[in-house]
Amino acid sequence: MGSGSSHVETRWWEVEAQRILATGNTWEVKVICSLIPVVNETVPVDCLKKRPDLDTLFALNCGYQDRDGDQRMDPQALTVGFKANRLWQVLRMPPGCGKAPWNWNWQPPLEGIPSEIAAELHATVCQAIFRIPFSDFVKFALEYSTRAPSLNNLLSAVCDVRDSLRRAYQDRPKVQEIYVKVEKALKQQHHPLAHWIVASSLHRTPHAPFDTLTPNLEPIRAIFATRDFDLVLTRLAALNQRFTYGSQMYDWQKWSRDVDFWHCIDGVIWSGKFTAPPMRPHLSSEDRDERLRFLKGFEADAEDKAYSSWRRVVFSMKRLIGRDSQYSVKKGLLMSLGLLKDSPKRS
Repeated sequence: MGSGSSHVETRWWEVEAQRILATGNTWEVKVICSLIPVVNETVPVDCLKKRPDLDTLFALNCGYQDRDGDQRMDPQALTVGFKANRLWQVLRMPPGCGKAPWNWNWQPPLEGIPSEIAAELHATVCQAIFRIPFSDFVKFALEYSTRAPSLNNLLSAVCDVRDSLRRAYQDRPKVQEIYVKVEKALKQQHHPLAHWIVASSLHRTPHAPFDTLTPNLEPIRAIFATRDFDLVLTRLAALNQRFTYGSQMYDWQKWSRDVDFWHCIDGVIWSGKFTAPPMRPHLSSEDRDERLRFLKGFEADAEDKAYSSWRRVVFSMKRLIGRDSQYSVKKGLLMSLGLLKDSPKRS
């Protein structure tokens, strides 16, 4: 991790970002400021100072308020430097950014059914990940890890939880017996960071917690590997949009224990690929409708070609949800997609 010198020469995106910040449109400015990491933040701020539409950008994104947002300020009294710096800060720090992602009021259960403990730990970890700004994942993927405070905070937190479990094992040997079973349950299909906490507490993994985030970081690295900055901005914005939507709209109160559904959503967010989960027989019609509405929300990701047939996929799911509960949504969806392959393409 870190910003090794061997990678400095390959940071071509910083050069491209400077060029676009000086001349690009409003959308490009927003994406660059919010998602493209830089070593020296004074450089992009200087680029913003030179923009002829700085006043417009400032008004759209910052308004004319003071730093505390209490009083309206006279735009004529603001310097170009203040506007550029404030614009950079606002776009760089999305709402809620800077808050600790881990719920410190939560403590790992020391008794209970192992499978239920595993599900609870999985949900706690996933909720914490969804509280991290997507830009932190970009920084970690491109080795600006020291500039990703929320993600670093999470990695520190899971180490603390690991240590608390080790102390519990010493005081109560039966707790360790329970967590041996929890570790086996987590290894099956839960989030790898949740598994790492328990496996590490039992001294059963040589890996660092950072290694469990590889599935989240590789899609970002693949985007930058194209070395096409226009494509980088488009795909990065689409991935950010999926992550933001998922983090804001996923109903953890209702779906926290449904690991299959979580896997579906996790795949949609990070890979742009949809794998339909089985709709469980016990789900109420209201819950099925809510899940469908949630999935339809990803249709807004129009920039991602992987979603060109998304509307038809959701329509297929909608038909299948109303059928016999034993009829697998995944099986039916695959059948439907097979039929779609033979259908004429729409213009």
